[in-house]
Amino acid sequence: MQDGEIIVTEFDKADLNKNGSIDRVEWNRLALEDRRLEIIDQDLKRNAERRFTGLALVGMLIYPFIILLASVLGFDKAAALITDIASVYVIAASGVVAAFMGFNAYAGKANNKTSISYEDRKVEK
Repeated sequence: MQDGEIIVTEFDKADLNKNGSIDRVEWNRLALEDRRLEIIDQDLKRNAERRFTGLALVGMLIYPFIILLASVLGFDKAAALITDIASVYVIAASGVVAAFMGFNAYAGKANNKTSISYEDRKVEK
């Protein structure tokens, strides 16, 4: 560290009014920023999963055409090799698609659950 160099810590960044402590308003601002970053991360994750699943679906649809193209172009040995691994590829890609759809359905059900509160009801004796 050189003379006159000021080190800014994360605490200093959060302490907006520079009073040496983080007040409730500053905590709320940190929590809001944390939630915003969490939402962005979840959105990026969903987009990546959606793209991955889409590519798996496209691959399953294009796969037979690749075999046909290899056969038409005279690559009979390549067509035979591609055909041999087709069952494994289709099962793996189907698993990716099924897992994506299953987890999305499960998450959709989990988010729509409602809780019933019995505390507000009056019980007659």
